[in-house]
Amino acid sequence: MKPLAQWRYTGGPCFGLQQRALIGELEVGPADTHRLRRIEAGLRQRFTAPVAEGAPPAAGGAQAHCAWLFAFAHGAVQRESRVAVSERFHVRALKPLAPGTARFEVALPAPELDAAKIALNWVRETFAQLAARAEDADQADAAREAIHERLRHFARPGLNTFNILMAAHRADIPVQHVTRTLMLLGTGARARAMESTITDATPFIGVSLAQHKDVTAMVLRNAGLPGGVNVPVASADDAADAAARLGYPVVVKPADRDQGVGVSADLRDAAAVREAYAVAREASPNVLVERWAPGFTHRLTVFEGRVIRIARRVAGGVFGDGHSTVAELVERAQQDEAHQRSRRRLGRTLLTLDDEALGLLRQNGLAASHVPRAGEYVRLRRRDNVSAGGSNEPVRLDAAHPDNLHLAIDAAALLGLDFAGVDLIIEDIARSWFDIGALVCEVNAQPQMGDRSEPGIYERVLRDLVGEDCRIPARLAVCPDDEARSRGLVEDAVRARRGAGISSREGLWIGGRRATRPFELGIEAATALLRRKDVASATCFMTLAELARYGLPTDRWDDIDFSAVAGERGELLARVEKMVAAHRAMNTAAVREEIS
Repeated sequence: MKPLAQWRYTGGPCFGLQQRALIGELEVGPADTHRLRRIEAGLRQRFTAPVAEGAPPAAGGAQAHCAWLFAFAHGAVQRESRVAVSERFHVRALKPLAPGTARFEVALPAPELDAAKIALNWVRETFAQLAARAEDADQADAAREAIHERLRHFARPGLNTFNILMAAHRADIPVQHVTRTLMLLGTGARARAMESTITDATPFIGVSLAQHKDVTAMVLRNAGLPGGVNVPVASADDAADAAARLGYPVVVKPADRDQGVGVSADLRDAAAVREAYAVAREASPNVLVERWAPGFTHRLTVFEGRVIRIARRVAGGVFGDGHSTVAELVERAQQDEAHQRSRRRLGRTLLTLDDEALGLLRQNGLAASHVPRAGEYVRLRRRDNVSAGGSNEPVRLDAAHPDNLHLAIDAAALLGLDFAGVDLIIEDIARSWFDIGALVCEVNAQPQMGDRSEPGIYERVLRDLVGEDCRIPARLAVCPDDEARSRGLVEDAVRARRGAGISSREGLWIGGRRATRPFELGIEAATALLRRKDVASATCFMTLAELARYGLPTDRWDDIDFSAVAGERGELLARVEKMVAAHRAMNTAAVREEIS
């Protein structure tokens, strides 16, 4: 199996894809089909995503299946490295070049060109290796880590950004990138802006308040809600004095860091507080000592005035079975898939009987030889984040007491946040905080959500955010290369559609008013038009040559008009019409292919 000739890159979608595309040809020989099962098995070792999902129909034959796997693997290896590549691709059979071989036209989503090139070479080399020999798990792990190291530099910052982009592709919501982190979901006046989970409705003041845990706590306490009681400190001695005044146990943490960075909890003496101060001070110059609260941290995600998700955080530790020691339980936990995945990714094991774990055991009068009773939880980490060996367990919304749900909603509303992660420490989420006590230890203005533990959560949020119709009416007018004729078509359109937005290389017109300078390319002008919030409908002019070279400005059109170029060059016109026909045929399924 080998790529043929020179592959080309488009500046916009084509062949039904949702992103820029890498387009070329692929030749599949008879030897490739004989080793198809070995290739499939090797890919399953490399990817967490199901390889067989969306495979082509049996009628396509083994050679078509090989081409499909090639296209799938190209996107999958990038997604495993958090490069947000859409799951759609295009594969179409062409006339073979030699007897016994098959040739395919392939269009691969490629939001990052350099990443797409790396992935293309990796797939070609990997298929050749897998066809030649089978691999064991260790070889697959080493190969996976090597390619991830090369691709991770192309991922957009933040796990939220990756999950939002992938959710938008699955929900068929068009994405326009304004910067590396700021994106528009939808087009024109119907688009919504997001940067991670901060939306265009999130107030700056709310974000600013949430960035400072002491300020958040004060706002909550002044409103009669259970905010933390804390003291800012400037030295290890200050921290020990503050702990003595507050009363042990205490928490030492940075005032302005998220994700549990620098946090040490359940500290019970001055020596532990001084040590924890050094840890927190390394993360931030702004350190707090706070009165500790018993219980598990529950992240209640609030979106537009309702709780949409609850996750219970369990700090790194073990649950007893009644006959195994703590040491044996830790050794067993290190072998589960989650810990193995973390070890492969980070190069270390998160849960071990290190100084921190042994110190917590001693603090609670235990040792590594202790045999916990069945179901007994033994905590081995002072902070409960996944990055410290903890886990997130989804909790059903109806399992939480209504008072606790209202508490989270009120906390988000006090800061004016449309999207918030409220961290509630409570021993039993099913009981009211009025009855058993609780502490809101943090309100995060940029919450992450567990896509792995709760599949579909991002899609549901995006659909609520943008609504069912996130695209403005859009018409693509294909115009001739002749500038005078094209200018006349644009002028006619401006007069006929005075209320619409119109784009061409000459510039943008909004409601009959010229609004911009000229653009070098029609696709750049169209992209600029579709980003404008003052545009309720759009007509975009592009030439045949531009469409053939750069693709389309967005992934769906209400009308594509070829009437102005009906007499143009036949080969170029046919090529563009083929790209558009495949585009029109594409529906919202995750993956589609054309094998003909």
